[in-house]
Amino acid sequence: MKNNIFKIRYRFISGLLSVLILINVFTSVSYGEERSRDYNTEELLEVIEGIINWKKSDIGVNKEEYLLNNKFLENAGDSAGDWYPIGIGRIGYPDDYDAYLAVILDRISHRYFEDDKLSDTKATELHRISLAILSMGGDPTNIGKDKKGKPINLIADGTYNRKKTKSLGVQGINGWIWGLITLDSMRYVVPEDSSYTRDEIIEEIIKKQLSDGGFSLEGGESDTDITAMAIQALAPYYNSEQVYTYTQKATKKKVSKTVRQVVDEALETLSKFQLDDGDFESWGAENSESTAQVLVTLSTLGVDPINDKRFIKNGNTLLDGIMKYKMEDGGFLHSKTYDSENPSSKPDESNSMASEQVLYSFASLCRYNNGFRSLYDFRDEMDEKTKSQVNSVKKSIDNLSEGDVEKVKEVFSEYLKIPISERSYVYNYYKLSDTMKSLGIENTSEPIAANIGVNKNGNGTITPIFDESEEFSSSALFTKEDVKKVENLPDKLTTEHYVEVVKLIKKLEKATNKDEYIHLLDELNDKKREIEKIKAEIESLNDEILDKLYPFNDLSIKDKKNVDEIVSRFNKLSSYDKKKVLRYEDVIKSKTQIDNLIRARIIAIVIIIVVGILAFVVGSRMKKRKKERMKQKMSLFDDEEFSDEEE
Repeated sequence: MKNNIFKIRYRFISGLLSVLILINVFTSVSYGEERSRDYNTEELLEVIEGIINWKKSDIGVNKEEYLLNNKFLENAGDSAGDWYPIGIGRIGYPDDYDAYLAVILDRISHRYFEDDKLSDTKATELHRISLAILSMGGDPTNIGKDKKGKPINLIADGTYNRKKTKSLGVQGINGWIWGLITLDSMRYVVPEDSSYTRDEIIEEIIKKQLSDGGFSLEGGESDTDITAMAIQALAPYYNSEQVYTYTQKATKKKVSKTVRQVVDEALETLSKFQLDDGDFESWGAENSESTAQVLVTLSTLGVDPINDKRFIKNGNTLLDGIMKYKMEDGGFLHSKTYDSENPSSKPDESNSMASEQVLYSFASLCRYNNGFRSLYDFRDEMDEKTKSQVNSVKKSIDNLSEGDVEKVKEVFSEYLKIPISERSYVYNYYKLSDTMKSLGIENTSEPIAANIGVNKNGNGTITPIFDESEEFSSSALFTKEDVKKVENLPDKLTTEHYVEVVKLIKKLEKATNKDEYIHLLDELNDKKREIEKIKAEIESLNDEILDKLYPFNDLSIKDKKNVDEIVSRFNKLSSYDKKKVLRYEDVIKSKTQIDNLIRARIIAIVIIIVVGILAFVVGSRMKKRKKERMKQKMSLFDDEEFSDEEE
């Protein structure tokens, strides 16, 4: 009887466990299916607009206003002010593109009057600004004038002639990566007398490949971001049959590889790095930025970021990995884990850097999905003839039969008719190359690096992907509304008015009705010079604060003269400009600190004097009393002597 009861219980428990396991399996599958989904262009554009609106809110701007407004453009030319324009421009989002170009032109011209120009050590400053200028429809080969009156060419100064300043490698692999991306942004021609050739830059990148196939900033372990960026730079050369022979830095061994071999190894490494949620990590932290960089990499290389099996983990794609960081306010988290070394990136608040990288990665994906040029290719979109050639060859490659030698030769012949600068868009060329190799067919394709250059200059192309009806053309007229803006400028200017003044100057200079308002140009230039004096005073104060007041905790009375002079100059600034001064709160406190030290010293001196006087008084009284006692003793002694004499 007991055995029967035991058997019944055993069967019941076994059945229950089986049901629970099945429920768990189906729940897991259902969850995976729910997480993994594709996004059409309209949905991607909604996410992009959500990011832009979040950033507007972040800087206190209404949704109806431009993001590239006066407040935002105060950061033009800095990392915080250049990546959003890149994302906006590459999706063709309606904004004030001319305003960015006006401000950046003025900033660059001003900084080129200094010895360091944009940066003596960071070539990536020139690269980032060049890409932002192209995104806004500008030309970085002719952006303002230097102190000799010559046009400023950021492409020459930042890439092929960078060696005249400092090596591209001063920043490590980053300088080489972004130098190559920038050089290929318009497929620029490299002059014969240049400091670097494309081949030299490519070789500097690939020889830094680590033994596991990835790349890193300073050697050691492979990093997701640097590996992804290295592939982005090498993508235009993926179809090149050129073999590079070099010594691999990590292994110290001499190797011979094509760019395709290097990229394929790096892709394999990235695939291994992908986490179960579809996202990636860097420096031990799962984050959205690393995942966004991989998305840019795949869409640039022509690898389907959503359906390629190498980049689907546990049913989750790259998009699933990125979207898990999306916040309700439209922005994106850096990471869901708090990082004490990066305290500004909170696990419950949208982050500006994370949001900007997701913005341009989604722009990159939209461009790939809709057959436009890659994120960092700013040339005019392909004409219909070239696009038809590319698509026809891609289709023919997919339909190739391995043993059909004549057909393979025919397809290869059609491939060679495509301009060399466009061959990177034949994303499946590697299949043709492999088939030719297996059939022993000679591959006579030209080296890409030596032949990819087609432009010496030119404006970046803005493609209206977000709104196809949008037209991106500068206003040719200086309007009555613009005149009113000039009239509304206050008599007492601050640096807050810099962006507005520069925008008005540039607009009036290009206006077809310039002669009608030429008198305003002189007025605006006077105001600009006035603002520049204030900016120069702020810079001078910052230099003197560093030189004479740092560290604030060590200030002593001997610093009084310096403190008084700096505080006096500081107090002449407007409340807005005071906040531009380095650690302005400490400058305000420094005078109080010195005054307190002086007060303390005065009090100490007074105390010493008072103590001295008291000591003197007490001492005097003690002496007086002692003297009186002595007199009394002497008097007694004299009385005794007198008594003895009488006796």
